[in-house]
Amino acid sequence: MHFSILVALIAGLILLMLVGWVYQQIGTARDQKRDAAPGELVNVGGHRLHYLSKGQGSPAVIFESGLMSTVLSWQNVQPEIAKVTRAVCYDRAGLGWSDAGPETRDAEQIVSELRELLEVGQIPPPYVLVGHSFGGLTTRLFAARYPEQVSGLVLIDPVVPAEWNPPGERNEKSIRVGSRILRRAASVSRLGLLRFLAFLLHSGATAIADPLVRLVSRGAPNKDGTTQSPLFWNLPPAERAMARVFWVQPKFSKTIASQLQQLPASAAQVAAAGNLEGMNVTVISAANTPAERRTEQIATTRLSSRGKHLTAARGGHWVIEDDPDIVLQAIREAVERARETCAAGAHA
Repeated sequence: MHFSILVALIAGLILLMLVGWVYQQIGTARDQKRDAAPGELVNVGGHRLHYLSKGQGSPAVIFESGLMSTVLSWQNVQPEIAKVTRAVCYDRAGLGWSDAGPETRDAEQIVSELRELLEVGQIPPPYVLVGHSFGGLTTRLFAARYPEQVSGLVLIDPVVPAEWNPPGERNEKSIRVGSRILRRAASVSRLGLLRFLAFLLHSGATAIADPLVRLVSRGAPNKDGTTQSPLFWNLPPAERAMARVFWVQPKFSKTIASQLQQLPASAAQVAAAGNLEGMNVTVISAANTPAERRTEQIATTRLSSRGKHLTAARGGHWVIEDDPDIVLQAIREAVERARETCAAGAHA
């Protein structure tokens, strides 16, 4: 009798997992049809990256998003810059509409893929690189690796190498806990659980969704493991709206886990890459950036004799949303400086 019950339980569990897997596959196919990529997909060595290009002119402005973000984070900025030059944003491998890439998602890998994207997509230099948050690391490394292709850097409340090279005890814990939760999320997303949670939240059934979110996110600090998580609610509206499509895919959680685990390596790569002497560098700190990070952000501008530091008048880390005027002005100035330098070189 007990053996029969055990067999029935195992069979029921297998059936439930199969139903969840089918639910995930059907939902993914539906999302791909309903929410098609707004840009183009290009192959960069075995996987495809999605990029969205608007406008014409040189230098091309290349946007690099934050840790979990996509082309959608630039939807209010890109069209304005496209009025004065070519503006290109893209989804890193594993995020947005891009395919999953090689597992080690450190800055070197990301920079290598971006350079190939620009070549295959026929987006010629020079470039003004604009990086927000985590994108501040990768854009700095790109500029250091290919200085002849980069005419300017605009870093928006960027992550700075000193925070992670080496990481302090608190940051080490964040990496350890965060990556464990994300790997767990990647596993259950294959069986449709995250998709089901997204459905519950979209339907307003938070009373049912919240304990499930807590279960998947157990170990997360404060409100990060609840339906009130600031990691979600602080995102721009367009990013939040598409979380039901992007965040329920295994590639998303696996990618963020790897980027997080590789933060110390990425920071070390940037720190070892050297200064940015001679390059136009503008760093924008958020209005509420902690003093220690702000000090390091100011220090970043001193890596070049053409460095400049600005502070947003309002809002938090999402300066792109909270104070877009300061971002647009900084990018426009970087474009003009690049054109002046190019004109001076042509007449030399």
